[in-house]
Amino acid sequence: MIHPLEKKYGLSASELLDAINRRFRAKVTLEGAVAEVHLGKHIMALHQTGIISHYEEHDRDAYPDYTIWLPSDSHGPYRVECKNVRDATEAYRVKGHIVAYKVETQKTRASKNDPKSRFYKYNQFDILAVCLGKKTQDWTEFMYIETKHLAKHSHYRDRINVMHRVPLQSLTINPPWHNSLEDLIKGILHG
Repeated sequence: MIHPLEKKYGLSASELLDAINRRFRAKVTLEGAVAEVHLGKHIMALHQTGIISHYEEHDRDAYPDYTIWLPSDSHGPYRVECKNVRDATEAYRVKGHIVAYKVETQKTRASKNDPKSRFYKYNQFDILAVCLGKKTQDWTEFMYIETKHLAKHSHYRDRINVMHRVPLQSLTINPPWHNSLEDLIKGILHG
């Protein structure tokens, strides 16, 4: 059976994948989509167990990737933004040893008349899900944090800083970071 993209572009699945693999920007876009799909699987699993009452996936500019609702009406909705850690060469180091990963939280472009529009406001999403696939080669691994715990931008105090430290999976993970969305939700519910 031919995939709709093969039909649309007149290329085989293998040719399409080769085209992506040879182009840096296409691969970056694909990695973002891969992270979002894996995050969606985590969310769907939590929905199936009743930890999340329902959810929506979004594919719109200037809008988070998912919205989730918890069983209690008094909690949520929570908007979840998905990001990848920076590539394999970028990390926080001490004496050459990686001590934390890096995640970038800014938009691709700013609007022409507002340079600070490239930086996220704190009210644009509630949870940051950081896919570790670029570092661990396991695209199902994530770290989670509530947006309110992210550092403020040094010039625009109502905006989120650009770079953040993401703890290594090999270390003991302490709040505000969580290595599962379920743990972060439990933290929210038990306040």
